[in-house]
Amino acid sequence: MFSQRWVFFLMGVAFFVSIHAQGTASASSSQFLRNEPAEKTIWYGGLVAKMIFFYGQACASGESEACFNLALIYETGDASVKDRTKAIEHYKQACGHDHAMACNHLGILLAEGQGASQNFKTARIYFEKSCQLKEETGCKNKETAIALEK
Repeated sequence: MFSQRWVFFLMGVAFFVSIHAQGTASASSSQFLRNEPAEKTIWYGGLVAKMIFFYGQACASGESEACFNLALIYETGDASVKDRTKAIEHYKQACGHDHAMACNHLGILLAEGQGASQNFKTARIYFEKSCQLKEETGCKNKETAIALEK
């Protein structure tokens, strides 16, 4: 178990070394707020494939942080890895294991959906869970979703 945690630590270091610094919180293109990692992603070919493989294995073992990181890759990666459906799936897994930021990001994806996939009511549920898990942006986004739902 210790070695698995060490691998997660090293993968996290590799992940954050490969990304470019940006602020700790930024507004998405909509009215919802994200509490993003301290750095924004820049994707490098082979490293991403390895990250997907290792995060995928860890996520399958129930590691919420790995599921969250995998969802981030699928949500924010370049066109070769971007997959909204997989991002939602992995955010749901992480949120199911009480990962507050994953619940918030899942709510954002659901609220920002296109047409029939835009669902403020379901998004509000995930924002509420994020808020209950002490994620401040989840609390703010819940209020925004309530206002937009009306």
